[in-house]
Amino acid sequence: MAREIRDNVGFLQEAKAALAELEAERAKSSRLQAEEKRLTRALAAEKKSVEDAIESTIHKRKEEITLSYDREISKTQDKLKKARGRRERAKDQGIKARIGNETAQLREENRQLKLHNSTVFHQNGIPSICNTKFYYALYFTKGFKEVMILLLTFLIGFLVIPCGIYWLIPERQLWMLILIYVADIVLLCGAYIALNNRTKVNHLEIMKDARKNRDMVDANKRKIRVIIKAIEKDKNESIYNLDSYDREIASVEGELGDIAERKQEALRIFENQTKKELQREIYENNREKLENMTRQLGQVSASCRELSDSVQRKTIAFTDEYGPYIGQEFMQQEKLDKLIDILNQGLATSLTEAQQIYKNVK
Repeated sequence: MAREIRDNVGFLQEAKAALAELEAERAKSSRLQAEEKRLTRALAAEKKSVEDAIESTIHKRKEEITLSYDREISKTQDKLKKARGRRERAKDQGIKARIGNETAQLREENRQLKLHNSTVFHQNGIPSICNTKFYYALYFTKGFKEVMILLLTFLIGFLVIPCGIYWLIPERQLWMLILIYVADIVLLCGAYIALNNRTKVNHLEIMKDARKNRDMVDANKRKIRVIIKAIEKDKNESIYNLDSYDREIASVEGELGDIAERKQEALRIFENQTKKELQREIYENNREKLENMTRQLGQVSASCRELSDSVQRKTIAFTDEYGPYIGQEFMQQEKLDKLIDILNQGLATSLTEAQQIYKNVK
């Protein structure tokens, strides 16, 4: 319903007062909305802080439990390692003793054979070099190894040495190589024949007997190697008296298993019980603060909604009451004051005329 305006100045002053009241409520509403946002952020931050404290405490306590048991497990593992090491050393000693016992006769036989050869050689003035593998490879060649020693000696004596000497000569000529080879053959063959005459020719039976003894020594060494391999591969450990070590190892393994079970049980109790108690305890320590912040936020939110509704109603009422006459363009305190001045000065007799004068002056 259209309103009849008899006092234009009074109507504008009334609109100005209503606008001031509306703007004040809008400002208050803005402040409340800002406060609501601040409290919302503060409450969210506090909740996050509590959640972080719960998570950090739970992680720390669980880690302490795990580290405590892991230290005990590590100590027990070291203990088990030492027990197994003692058993292994005892087994090695047993194997060595068994090898010594089972090969004692063969070793003694070898010692006697070597002693016999050395004694006979010494009594007959035979050089000690004749009691070596190298000598028998040259004069009593037998077997693959001695054949290889003979071939290698031949190559060194009749190829490496003369060619090496020849290549060391600055200005080499073919006759020099021939001369070197002749000298080499004379020296080496002479030495070979001389040693042969002194030993093999003069003491043939002694040398043959020594050869047989050496062959027996080699045969005994092969038997010893076979015995050693058989003992090392033998899975029967009962002969080494390792029962005490096995009992100790079984005891430590049982202890290790018990610690592992206790660790799992402690972690299970922590997850099912202690964890919930820690969560409840930390939450209770912060419950009052959270409830106060939640209550304060609720109050501010309620006031904010109430004031927002009031602003909405008053805005609609203000628009209905004054909008059709004044217009949105002039809904400002400064412009309303200008219109009042124009009317008071008698420059206009109506609102429309006053607005037109304001626009023209501007």
